[in-house]
Amino acid sequence: MGLKQTQSETNDRREYTRYQLSVPIQLSVADHPTIQALTVEISEGGFGATINASLEVGNRVSATPIGYDPMMSVVRWIRGRAYGFEFLELSTDQQQRIRDHCRNLPLHCSSLDF
Repeated sequence: MGLKQTQSETNDRREYTRYQLSVPIQLSVADHPTIQALTVEISEGGFGATINASLEVGNRVSATPIGYDPMMSVVRWIRGRAYGFEFLELSTDQQQRIRDHCRNLPLHCSSLDF
């Protein structure tokens, strides 16, 4: 059983349920020093994080959260210091680990959800 949402469960465009997660994460971008960030939320499709660096929509990063192998991601949106990342090419093991971890987290809710 996946964590996908149906249109009747949400009015936004999100494909996966988001969960609260506040952990340090390292973002590696080609030809740049490693960026330290803090996640805000996670889903099977990606994560949100706050960072003190300048990235652009479309930048690809290698994201390494504590306890996980590096995951290729792409910046999908930026709102001030908040960034939204979509996972790219996750292995089956990575997908399952995220799914299992999310089951133990509280749902994420932001002011944008209202």
